Amino acid sequence: MTERFIHDHSSSINGNSKSDLLFDAHLLETIFEEYSLKDHKLQGNVYDGKYLIRPLAITDYDHGYVDLLRQLTECGKFSSEEFQKRFHEMKQCLKTYYILVLEDVNSNRQIIGTTTLVCEKKFIRQLGIRGRIEDVVIDNRYRGQQLGKLLIELLTKFAKEQCDCYKISLECKDHLVGFYQQFGYNHEDKQNYLCQRFQN
Repeated sequence: MTERFIHDHSSSINGNSKSDLLFDAHLLETIFEEYSLKDHKLQGNVYDGKYLIRPLAITDYDHGYVDLLRQLTECGKFSSEEFQKRFHEMKQCLKTYYILVLEDVNSNRQIIGTTTLVCEKKFIRQLGIRGRIEDVVIDNRYRGQQLGKLLIELLTKFAKEQCDCYKISLECKDHLVGFYQQFGYNHEDKQNYLCQRFQN
C-alpha cells in the first residue's frame, strides 16, 4: 500500500489530482528526502507506513479538515462550497499559502494533523520573504507519536530552503514555548507580540 503513495506525485496523490492541491507537491520532494536521512520512518511522502503527508486538497472538507481545526480554535459554521471558495482564494495567492496535512491512509483518508506556512513578501531585506507558522494541530486521538514535531520540522525546513524566508515566526501559548524552542524558535530581544481582536 505504501509504495502506491510514494510514487504517485506525477499524476495524483491518493485520488487528488495536482489541480486539487493547494500547492505543487513536487516542491516537498527534496525536503522529504533530506528528512528521511535522519528519520527512517519517513519513506517518500508516507510516515510510519500509515500517514500520508501532502498539501491541503479541495476535497479535505469531506475528510475532517475543518473538524480538526476545531480542536485548535473556533471555526464557526460554513459549507463545503464556502470552503472551496476560500481554498481557491488562497491558491490564487501564488507562493503565499502552504498548508500541510497528515492523512491516515487506514482510516478513510481522515485528516489527522495539519500546519500552515504563510509567506509574506516585503520590500525590506532586499525584497525579502518572512514566514509565519500557524494553525498547528494533531488530532487528540493521534497525539504522542511526535507527529506535530514532524510537521513543524518539515514546514520550517521548507520555509527556509524552498521559500527562502529570512525569518520564520510563530505564536503559541506559554506552556508550548519549550516545545517550539527545540526547533530553533526563540524569543527575540526587545520584541513584543501585540494583538487587537474584533468581534464578527
